Amino acid sequence: MMVRILSILPGFVGVLCVILLLGSLTGFSLPEERSVIDMVPCESEDPELCLIAMTGDDISPPFIFGILDIDLEITWEKSEESWFAVVDSEAAVVCPPNDETLLTDCTVKDVENFIIVGGSDEDDGIINWNIETDDYRIISGGRGADIGEQQVLTTNVEISLNLLVELMLGVISLTLFLGAGEMAFPIRKLFQKFKES
Repeated sequence: MMVRILSILPGFVGVLCVILLLGSLTGFSLPEERSVIDMVPCESEDPELCLIAMTGDDISPPFIFGILDIDLEITWEKSEESWFAVVDSEAAVVCPPNDETLLTDCTVKDVENFIIVGGSDEDDGIINWNIETDDYRIISGGRGADIGEQQVLTTNVEISLNLLVELMLGVISLTLFLGAGEMAFPIRKLFQKFKES
C-alpha cells in the first residue's frame, strides 16, 4: 500500500513535465512593443552609398537562452526608405559607431560578411531572428530618407523550449509514468495472478 502512495510522486512530476512540454509546443508570446525611432538619413536611394548606424552596446543573451527557442520579429513601417539587420558583434571592431550619433563611417558593403539576418536587400519591412547565445548588434541604414524623419518599429517575441529539451521532457514524462505504474501495479505480480487464475 505504501508503495502505491509513493508512486504518486513520479506520476505528479510526470504530469508537470507534460504541462511544460505542452506549453512549449504552444509557445509563449510576449506583449508587442512599439517605439518611434529616428531614421538614418541618406540622400541617395542606393543603400551602398549610405552610411550605416549601429547599436552602441552588444546584445549578449545569457547562456540559459541555449535551452530556449526565441524568435524575434522586427517590423518597420517605412521599408522603402530604411532597412535593418542583425550582425555579429565583431562588426563593431571594423565599423565602430559614434558614441553620440551611433553612425559609423561604413556602408553596408563593409559589414555584409557579418550580417546574420536582414540587410539592405530586405524591402518588405520585416525580419525574423532566432536568438542564440552569441553576441550581436543591430544595424540600420537609409535609402532616400531625410534628416529628422522618424518611423514606428515593432517587435514581437515568441518563446518555447528548443527541440532537444522538448524531446528530453517527452522521454522523462514517459519514463516517470511507466515507473509510477510499475510501483502502483507491478507487472510481475499482475502476470503471476493471471497465471494462477
